[in-house]
Amino acid sequence: MGSGAVRRIVIGRSASAVLIALAAGALAYVFPVASILLLGVLAARVIVAGAIPRIDWFKLAGPALACVIVAAFTGLAGAVGVAFAWRVISDANWSVGEARRLAVAAGRPDQCTRTALAHAWTTPAYGLAVVAYTSPHVIAGLPLDLPHVPLLVPLALGVLAIALVFDWMLRRAADWRLGEIAPAPAAHLASHHVLFVLAFGAMLDLSAGLVALIAWRLAHAAPLGRTQASLTAVP
Repeated sequence: MGSGAVRRIVIGRSASAVLIALAAGALAYVFPVASILLLGVLAARVIVAGAIPRIDWFKLAGPALACVIVAAFTGLAGAVGVAFAWRVISDANWSVGEARRLAVAAGRPDQCTRTALAHAWTTPAYGLAVVAYTSPHVIAGLPLDLPHVPLLVPLALGVLAIALVFDWMLRRAADWRLGEIAPAPAAHLASHHVLFVLAFGAMLDLSAGLVALIAWRLAHAAPLGRTQASLTAVP
């Protein structure tokens, strides 16, 4: 398979994953039961494709202990807030790692450095700050509370996100103009920013944002085409 075909497949996977995530979020907003059904279908695809990720129980121990400690002092809402913040940070970390992997595969080591990927952390940080500023919330029927930050925090992070993401977009536009753009990491990071801003930074329904994030991860775990290949391989 040629490199052009591989790039088209990867870009198509990024686009389909974010579209699935947005559809799941919209369903969660207008028809929550249907969104749960969609998540079940996506999870079933992951199982059928044999793409179930290995659970690192050691890494889960820290957040779980933090939830227990916070719950002892602030109640269930604080524990849910800790779990939510950990989930957002964990998914952002996975997405940055995926962008780094795609950049390495595309032969662009200059896009793999911490400085080059700093913009990818700004939109999740902005979304988390907005959630903290507007706390308390109810997410999936559970109370959620985070330390109430002043308005200056989400405003400052929003300005930083705009500046760094705009700079990243200008660099990618220059790469495209010179014919040197790496489409796969660019498509993934564009999806990353759109999803985190819509899910948590646009002050929409928090439960819908979480559903969109879960659907995004599930869609990446078993991209379109992998399930079919696994089924056809069964004798």
